[in-house]
Amino acid sequence: MNIFFRKLLRDIKTSMGQFISLFIIVVIGVTFYTGINSTFRNLIEAKDKYYEGYRFGHLWFDIYKAPYRITKEIEKLPMVKMATGRIVKDVSLKINGENATVRLITLPDKKNDIVNDIQILSKNYFSEGEINQCIVDERFLKANGLKIGNYICPIINGNEVKIKIIGSALGPEFIYPLKDSGELISDNKKFGIVYIKNSLGQAIFGYNNSINNITVLLNDNKDIKAAKEEIEKVLKSYGIADVIERDDQLSNRMINIEIEKLKKAGSAYPVIFFIVASVIIYIMMGRMIENQRVQIGVLKAMGFSDFKIFSHYLSYSILIALLGSFVGSIFGMYLGGVFTKILNIYFSLPLGAMKIYPDLALPASLLTLFFCILSSYNSCKTIFKIMPGETIRPTIPKSGKKIFLERYNSIWNNISHISRLVFRNVLRYKKRAMITSIGIIFSTVLLIIAFGMNDSVDFLIEQQYKNIQNYDIKVNFNKLMSIEELNSIINIKHIEKMEPLLETGVEISNGWIKKKIGFTALIKNPQYYKVTDDKGRSIELPSKGIMIPTRLAEILGVKQNDTVYIKPFFPGKEKKEVVVKGTIAQYIGLSAYASVDYVNNIFNEGKIANAAVLKIDDKAFAEEVKNNLRDLPSISSVQSKDDSYNALMGSMSAMTSTIGVLIVLAAILSIAVLYNIATINIFERQKELATLKVMGFKDNEIKKLIFNENYIITIFGIIIALPFGTWLGKLIMIANSTDNYYFQFVIKFKSYIFAIVFTFFFTFIANWILIKKIKSINIVETLKSGE
Repeated sequence: MNIFFRKLLRDIKTSMGQFISLFIIVVIGVTFYTGINSTFRNLIEAKDKYYEGYRFGHLWFDIYKAPYRITKEIEKLPMVKMATGRIVKDVSLKINGENATVRLITLPDKKNDIVNDIQILSKNYFSEGEINQCIVDERFLKANGLKIGNYICPIINGNEVKIKIIGSALGPEFIYPLKDSGELISDNKKFGIVYIKNSLGQAIFGYNNSINNITVLLNDNKDIKAAKEEIEKVLKSYGIADVIERDDQLSNRMINIEIEKLKKAGSAYPVIFFIVASVIIYIMMGRMIENQRVQIGVLKAMGFSDFKIFSHYLSYSILIALLGSFVGSIFGMYLGGVFTKILNIYFSLPLGAMKIYPDLALPASLLTLFFCILSSYNSCKTIFKIMPGETIRPTIPKSGKKIFLERYNSIWNNISHISRLVFRNVLRYKKRAMITSIGIIFSTVLLIIAFGMNDSVDFLIEQQYKNIQNYDIKVNFNKLMSIEELNSIINIKHIEKMEPLLETGVEISNGWIKKKIGFTALIKNPQYYKVTDDKGRSIELPSKGIMIPTRLAEILGVKQNDTVYIKPFFPGKEKKEVVVKGTIAQYIGLSAYASVDYVNNIFNEGKIANAAVLKIDDKAFAEEVKNNLRDLPSISSVQSKDDSYNALMGSMSAMTSTIGVLIVLAAILSIAVLYNIATINIFERQKELATLKVMGFKDNEIKKLIFNENYIITIFGIIIALPFGTWLGKLIMIANSTDNYYFQFVIKFKSYIFAIVFTFFFTFIANWILIKKIKSINIVETLKSGE
């Protein structure tokens, strides 16, 4: 067996604890890299296959009303592969004693290929003869305990329409079903998709062979922008309410956001572990070479080249990198399938068999090798400077200069002897202490990010559901109504207050920058649907002009008192110039806000509304009020704020899991770093510690020498980590914010305390593990060994 290989095995056996802890850190880093990257690859592949197999559209056109034949005209355009016309309407449904909203979408009476086709799970499509049939989204079906053969009775134009459930399905259009961009979490119990026969839709909505929605699939060589412009020309006379491109389609955007977040996480989190591993290797290899100077000198004297000896020591870190990469890649590829299945609970993609991506092992291994070899090289390059003759003599110790604390007698004289030794050792080896603190810094940063994420979500919920949305019930109307027409609602029993509002879509532009956003008009001083700044303070809406979210102002490149153009989606409306009067905080959705009084300047429709928020005198009567509202023919849907809030809180399990994972990772980093560095410290100071034992120092006092150094390094790491973690948390929250939701990074004082307490606890665990090493020092053997 090669002499260097035998020596490598002996070195590993001697430092087995350090080798294993380094191995674990590398394995976790590689596992994260391969696992997260496997997950988003699985999602992308499943999504793309789903979209192709069921002809997921490229464009959606909401129109007010157009003849069905218009789809044939659109299909004649050269860039269009297929176009499907349909009726899409949101209606109320009372189910199991609770109110829900369902989106009715018409399908052909006979099965044929359409854009945004459905994946039928029950193998049942509409039968001939019976018109009142529907196919229900599988998630809505299960969430509400419905079965095939049951009946549902949605309220359409004030009347209940009895429809039989004959099947269940899923579709690429609603991978993640949200009613609109104002929602953050999918609630399958309160919102669902129901597919009905086209003939039934025509009858119950009185459309007379007309449609209000067209979905378009383009040819392979597609130019979505150009296609949109051509189709808009065809539909212009019918009134285009909204146009949605594939990238902006709500469900598609949500899964793409999740995939993008996974990509970022797959790059960022593994690097933290690789950096920490490289820090430990740097210190560990440096001390190993220093302690084996005599052996290196003997090897050189025997004729072994510098490069051969250098390669031997480098092989220690290479072995850790290769073994860690191999084991981590296996774990990661397995966990990639597990992670994908967990995420798919929310997205309902047809996954099939989970793929293994062996090609991910190569970049993971190269990344690991890069960090490990780089740090090891910087430690091992001192081998080239070692002369064989010099190794016979002991290393000249560093001069014992006074540390800065010794200059202050009033402080130094009041410090115990043990504490003086601790401070001297830390401050004389500043470089090692600072490098050691990197692991503590990253550990504490992970804790700050974890607790900050929790606080930020709590802040969003607090602001959105208790400050901004201070109402009890929200109703949507099936048409535009004048403010005067809404007064009848206030006469319903238990309704205390009502505030009308207009919610629609517009295109806002500043020069060449254009953005499709929501538009919300409120009464001038609303009490139940407020507009606030980032501190949660109410803002008064201007009598002229609009207010926009801060992040929209950044996208458009505008500031207070700048002018922008707004183009309503109402038919025949031209774009209008308006003044941006200021910015606001908006956490869910992306909308411009104006007062109801100013709406006429933009829409030329007078004071209009299509929704209202209500405050009731006693929440015990909420269900009674909702039932009375559902009976009104002008109301299309009734929503309870409490239902949305409870659904959001019920989905917080994913956030809790994320926080738990980050805490575990922080623990591993902190304990591994302190264990490794303290082990090196103990080994280097064996003779010193044995001498102190002979002089009468007790084990507890000896332990303080090592353990208190760890606590001092921990304190230093925490001091650096608190501002750094806060800054990094803000960056992460900004990166994770989208047009659908915006997270303002908030961290409470108690969360900082929790982060500090957890970090000290991890240090305590590391110290506890090290007790055995200190007790195992053999005084006789240590003192009789040569320097």
